[in-house]
Amino acid sequence: MPEYLVTTLEDEDVHAAQPPKAMAELIETSDAYVEALRRGGRLKDSGRLRPSKEGKRVRRDGARLDVRGGPFAEDGKALGGYCWIEASDLDDATTLASGAPALPGDAIDVRPLMKGSVAVDKDAKPGKLFACAVLGKAASEEAWVEAMDRIDEESRGRFPEASFLGGLRLEPPRSGRRIAVRGERRAMFDGPFLESKEVIGGLLLLRMSGIDALVRWAGETPFVVHGSLEIRELWRI
Repeated sequence: MPEYLVTTLEDEDVHAAQPPKAMAELIETSDAYVEALRRGGRLKDSGRLRPSKEGKRVRRDGARLDVRGGPFAEDGKALGGYCWIEASDLDDATTLASGAPALPGDAIDVRPLMKGSVAVDKDAKPGKLFACAVLGKAASEEAWVEAMDRIDEESRGRFPEASFLGGLRLEPPRSGRRIAVRGERRAMFDGPFLESKEVIGGLLLLRMSGIDALVRWAGETPFVVHGSLEIRELWRI
């Protein structure tokens, strides 16, 4: 069955302004949504990211390694979480994604996978788990795809075997959909979404001792030569 990545793009200012009770209810509802996908045999993996202000974004500018701390907000939104699902087609995936809990101002992206794998015991591994978003910036979708192709080709076999827990590559943005949350309404738009400064092309899942160790590894990879790598720790359940 085809696979899709559902990502929640959060307005972190709106989330930060919520009272603790409201946020607790949102997390509880989100956990129930993920569990329903799992019980229905649709869920392959999921994760909720810690605030982007705790993350780092790494890219190489010539000989200089540029490491920038969060918060990160493309178009006012930051990656908040993901669900890796199976669905019969994009319409089916969009229907499943439309049930994801979100606050007004958030958005939900649905993108088909080109390829991917994940360790079945990912969440049972000790230590800190990180989700690393592979980001590309380009004037056109064709140029963006070329950058992702270069990253894909040059990064093969360069993952730290003891730390690598999985990863995926997404199809081009044009093949996806965005669900904009506007109060009680949800509006749907077809891709591409290249109006954003940087667009996600893949996700890496790694176990590391800390974010600084991951930054050091990232600085030697092709990811940060042809694009950026946004490093975010996952909440442990």
